[in-house]
Amino acid sequence: MPSARRSAAFDPISPDLDLDALVQQTPNFEYVTRISCDMIETQGLDTFEKLVLLHVIIGGRPLVIEGFHKRLDEWTFTNGWLQDNHGKKFEQARNLSKQTNMTVSIGHYLNNIGKLTNQWNRHNYRDRDRQRLYLKDIDCPQVWHDKLREVIPPNLFYLNDSTGDVAGPGSVDEPNPHASGLRRSRGVARAGDLMSCLPPAMRAENLMCYIGHEGTYTPAHREMCASLGQNLMVETSGTLDPDGKPTKPGSSIWFMTESKDRHLVSEYWLSTLGHDIEIEAHFAQINAWKSAPFKTYIVEQKLGDFILIPPLAPHQVWNRGTRTMKVAWNRTTVETLELALDEALPRARMVGRDEQYKNKAMIYFALDRYSGLLKHVDHQTRTAAQPNFAQALMYSPKIRQLQKDFRRLFSLYTRLLLSEALPHNPRDDKKIQYLPFDSNVTCSFCRCNIFNRFLTCPTCVVPLENGEEDTYDICLECYAMGRSCRCISGYRWVEQFKWQELTEKHERWRQQIISFEGGLSDKSPQSLHMERQYMRKKPLAQVCQEQLKLRPWNDPKKPPPAPKTSKDADESRVNVNGEVSPKKKKPQVIEKGYMKNHVSNYPEPIWKLGVCSCGRAYSYGSLFRAFDVAPLTVMEDPDWQCPHCLRICSCGKCRKVAGIQPYEPTGTVLGYDTRRVADPRSTESLVDFRQSNFEWVKKAGDDLPAGEETRRLSRRFDEAEAAKSQGDALDGDHYVDEDGDMTMVNGNAARSAEGQAEGASPTAQASPDDIPIDPLLGGLPPAEASNSRPTSHNPAPHNEDAEHDSVKETPPFRFVAPSAVMLDQRHLGGGFTTDANGIVFQYPDPTDPDPTVPQYAPPQVEHRLQPSSSAENGKKRKRSDVLQSDLLDPNEANELYHKAQVKRTLMEARRNNRHIIAEAAMSGKSLPVKLKMDKDKLAHIISQPPSENTQPAPRPKSSTLILQSDYPSPSDKKPVPNPLKRARVERDNDFTTRSKGKKTNKAPQASDLPKTSKYMEISSESEDEETMEDVDETHTGKDEPKPRPLPAYLARKNDVGDNEIPKELSSESKQRPSRRKSTLVETAVTNRPSPNIGRLRDSWKGAKEPVDEEISVAEANRKAKLRAMQWDQDDSDDDDSDPESPPEEQPDGAKQKTPAPPKPSSVAPLRNGSSSAPSKGAKAVTPSGGPRSVFSNGTKVRIVSAMNADKRHSMGS
Repeated sequence: MPSARRSAAFDPISPDLDLDALVQQTPNFEYVTRISCDMIETQGLDTFEKLVLLHVIIGGRPLVIEGFHKRLDEWTFTNGWLQDNHGKKFEQARNLSKQTNMTVSIGHYLNNIGKLTNQWNRHNYRDRDRQRLYLKDIDCPQVWHDKLREVIPPNLFYLNDSTGDVAGPGSVDEPNPHASGLRRSRGVARAGDLMSCLPPAMRAENLMCYIGHEGTYTPAHREMCASLGQNLMVETSGTLDPDGKPTKPGSSIWFMTESKDRHLVSEYWLSTLGHDIEIEAHFAQINAWKSAPFKTYIVEQKLGDFILIPPLAPHQVWNRGTRTMKVAWNRTTVETLELALDEALPRARMVGRDEQYKNKAMIYFALDRYSGLLKHVDHQTRTAAQPNFAQALMYSPKIRQLQKDFRRLFSLYTRLLLSEALPHNPRDDKKIQYLPFDSNVTCSFCRCNIFNRFLTCPTCVVPLENGEEDTYDICLECYAMGRSCRCISGYRWVEQFKWQELTEKHERWRQQIISFEGGLSDKSPQSLHMERQYMRKKPLAQVCQEQLKLRPWNDPKKPPPAPKTSKDADESRVNVNGEVSPKKKKPQVIEKGYMKNHVSNYPEPIWKLGVCSCGRAYSYGSLFRAFDVAPLTVMEDPDWQCPHCLRICSCGKCRKVAGIQPYEPTGTVLGYDTRRVADPRSTESLVDFRQSNFEWVKKAGDDLPAGEETRRLSRRFDEAEAAKSQGDALDGDHYVDEDGDMTMVNGNAARSAEGQAEGASPTAQASPDDIPIDPLLGGLPPAEASNSRPTSHNPAPHNEDAEHDSVKETPPFRFVAPSAVMLDQRHLGGGFTTDANGIVFQYPDPTDPDPTVPQYAPPQVEHRLQPSSSAENGKKRKRSDVLQSDLLDPNEANELYHKAQVKRTLMEARRNNRHIIAEAAMSGKSLPVKLKMDKDKLAHIISQPPSENTQPAPRPKSSTLILQSDYPSPSDKKPVPNPLKRARVERDNDFTTRSKGKKTNKAPQASDLPKTSKYMEISSESEDEETMEDVDETHTGKDEPKPRPLPAYLARKNDVGDNEIPKELSSESKQRPSRRKSTLVETAVTNRPSPNIGRLRDSWKGAKEPVDEEISVAEANRKAKLRAMQWDQDDSDDDDSDPESPPEEQPDGAKQKTPAPPKPSSVAPLRNGSSSAPSKGAKAVTPSGGPRSVFSNGTKVRIVSAMNADKRHSMGS
């Protein structure tokens, strides 16, 4: 298991921090160089592009361009615009305190961002339970994207595909999208962002927005894949919001470093702070930056500040104030691609950080696009009518720079093909599976993007629910490191491009380079076959091919074999006299396929060992941790020499050999467990990368106490100083001066070819000092800008050589932070310690004595936590610097881990006032305690009944939860009560005033009434959300078919007013008997308020009869619909009828009678399906007294069923 090691804790920044005073008081703090955005127009885009190249890309220093807020649209980049247009969009907010995500809408977050800010003050800013919600990595609105495109310099913007000038060299006529006719396009030039060369479906969308409040932060990290970072502050809070609420001014504090210090920063993070900067999980304290052995650049980013971040330069951000809104994106250039292949991708592969930028595919597609541009230029040159035009085209600076970038990309492409080259074998070529490239194949272990060839396991295939298969694919780099699935071997080769296609393009592009360089020369690129012959090492693909044959195949379905027990255990022998005879060692038997590990002297499988020509074998784990040798380094070198042959072996036996100088690890390896990010089917068979190299560092004597300089840091410091001493001049093989033969020096043109000294390089040399920049840093006067980089405008006030000498003589840890400036010991809880530099650590080093351990701790525990002494019981101990194996003995490792656990447990118990109990429990001791009590009182207590609530009342907790998610979760939805209500419905003709037949006073008989009651269901919901059902009081238990959807002509919307419907019929309603037997129809009427109808609550009387099941639902519905359409027509043909007489038929054209005045009536409500005795018929009337149909007044009616359509009955009320 990984060695227990202390790591620096998270210590937030106080809201009352005085940044100016901090920078002035700290020697290694310096403000970042600033220029105004107005100077870009004054100096020109070419000069600005040169400044970015020299200062940011080559020099590796950050740069701030201020004043962009004056050019941003003041109505679009606002808090109100974002709420109005994207307030309902849900995003994932990061809870930095709990390291979890919360789904919130943008509007909900912005409405509560003031509360999240006001919770912090100088007394509680270290509270770990309060919310720090950061809305990060959200998609940038398209409107903002379009507005920023008009403001940001084109060569720096997102997905820039050309840095050429409009109507420049190589431009053509193209359609004008804004007017009729044609216009001149941009000239031929390299792309500002090589991501634009990828097909749109393969591009990584990295134009993101970040919205934060006081206390939110971004941990120390580097930009992904060594890309260039751009970050613009587009909106901040002021002292007042537009609605008049007081707010705190928003800004962001940046802690930045140089690219040339990246190895020093990484080693400082690993060895001193105990964190890996590649994981992006630690926000360094201010005291840690103060004590750092490198220069730290400080930026207070305010509204309109545009920050350019160098590649591979670590940095972190802290947000202040009520609100900060930033837009950020990344760019990829040929320089960053080289850094990505050399450093960024191997480091990301170690920790399992996914690759989103598809760097290898970007090389291929960028070459393809650049090749087309150069062919276009060549065609224009050949067909030019004027020789001057052709010459100007050939010697254009932008086209020449494009040719140099094409040459650099071609070198990277050659590296890719050589790494994937296999020995030519027609049989093996036929076995390679072809999979068309779609840029979506990633390694199952490290999650990097795979360009062409990879290995796939035919056994570990998991079927998915959607019918697809989840295959286990491994990249060649991971397989060479010993990473694979549990099968270990038995993989198949897969390629995404035909190898012949790739090699043909390589030769075509090589001929193109030779053409524009003027023919073959010593510097011309070689063919792929010749490059392969010049290689002294095996290609990566060949290494994997050999390892596939060497490594065994394991069946993942079978349990792993049990570990072999040692056969060296000898039993003690007793002679006849009862004396124990000395043990006789049996010769160690080495099985076939095994060899002794030179370090541990224990047999291991040969495929796990690196075998030297001298016959010694080293495990890959020992080589990686003790000698900084990766497994691929051993496998690809056919003439590899072991550490013993190089006279640098540091094992216990070789340390005693004269002439051997033990190797000292050059860096710190913390070890990282990739099981959290890798595929669950993965395993590591050669090297356990979770292990650290602390034991080897300790044996080398370089594990010094905190605050002292280590040789690892000194070595990185010297490397950084050597890189800085080389300067930032342009390399003539890779760059072309934008002004041709002119070099801009302090704004004055000078001929570089004519004015150069004898023996100087003919290439124009330039540096960022030659470009005029704004000397003002953060608004300071020029005389006070002492922290700026010394230039001709701002000379250094002291001797730089003297300072450089003093730096070399002074240890790197020369900036000791005052212990009381930024750290208040009162706010530190238990379990946190500070070193001499004021850095807070989460737990102490288990190997260091801790004064906070209680004095009453058990002797054996205290002894285990102390470093072992050199002598014990008068016996001479072995030297502690002799290491017998690269791995600790399992018992020793477990004991070391147990020590750290015991110590942390005791410290935790002490904070909770439970140290006595915890200490006794660990040592297995108990202390009986006897209490004296009066017998009568004890009997009284025993006789009391037990309390119902035996649990102690919980203590009230002060809630620090301010913002909760507003995302509607299905589990959070409350059940909505069914709005449907049941009531009987009668035909409209039953309430007509016109008679069609003979009047009779015959009352309705019980036999005329249906024996099965049907109901209508009245709903207040929309018809689209209703679920209509047939409600039968005599349910037979059989499932009835679902009704058909309501036709469109019956589903029309009700356009009546929204007045409330009365709960019962009006007392002025006329009571009339039905004219004929009404049809029982079950309908559903929406409970939409209407002033013209009342709620129908009529009761029925009569016997019930079962429903005729022979009538189909479809036929019944069809008949009901036809009758419903006839109801309105019946009203025009009916005459007035006596309310006491039955309906009577009248001839057509008979004179209609006026309706009688309404009479008061009462309706008995329906309860539980029972009906009360009706006395007289009831009729719905309009407020004017005239009859209205339920359909004619616009009410929505849905016919559900009409099962007893042929059975009529007379109405009575």
